[in-house]
Amino acid sequence: MQFPEKGTSREELTSRLNDAVSRDADWRGGKIFSLVYFAGDDVADVLKEAYTTAFYSNGLGPGAFKSLKKFESEVISMTADLLNHPDAAGNMTSGGTESILMAVKTARDWARAEKGIAHPQIVVPVTAHPAFDKAAHYLDVDIVHTPLRDDFRADVDTMRRAITENTVLLAGSAPCYPFGVIDPIEEIAALAAERGILCHVDACPTAIYAGTSSSPSATGPAASTARRRSQVAVPEGRLRRPGPS
Repeated sequence: MQFPEKGTSREELTSRLNDAVSRDADWRGGKIFSLVYFAGDDVADVLKEAYTTAFYSNGLGPGAFKSLKKFESEVISMTADLLNHPDAAGNMTSGGTESILMAVKTARDWARAEKGIAHPQIVVPVTAHPAFDKAAHYLDVDIVHTPLRDDFRADVDTMRRAITENTVLLAGSAPCYPFGVIDPIEEIAALAAERGILCHVDACPTAIYAGTSSSPSATGPAASTARRRSQVAVPEGRLRRPGPS
């Protein structure tokens, strides 16, 4: 397609857009899992109004657009409250891939600064999101994929055997995309705490629902340490529990 010599009228542009969109999947029917969550036209109208109100705001300049920083902080605070960890810190990202990239970068940088690990390694189940492989490639981190149990969930014993002195992060999914099952997150987090490394939970899109269903059942020093060293990626943004100082 060549760059047009002349501009396109608004009417023609609208017609082309509508024609192209008409060929998309029917997201209003509620059958586009994980891609569109349509809550009704009334909610959509509110979203459109909010979006157009801040249409020209630029996230690169929170000093100039103080409203964006305010909104981000409020979303993170409310999400942390829903997940029963009101003291959590974090930031909003462009999506799941960036969230995982940030999680791996956090683990890599923390391990370099706190443990002097020059060649970090992460351990993930074979069902982990492909973004972990992207992160390992971009950030020069070794990645080890571990097999599953018979119920298609992460095998924590195998993950334990895969840990080396260079391991900086364990990860689990809630749920994984291939099978839709939730890995044994508490066991993975406890193992990470036991070995003094970080834990990341890829919890999109169920974090809000699973996280608010009940309070964490694990108790005691090990569980407390696991929560301090845990990260979680959720649909509304990315929250990270403060790492060890």
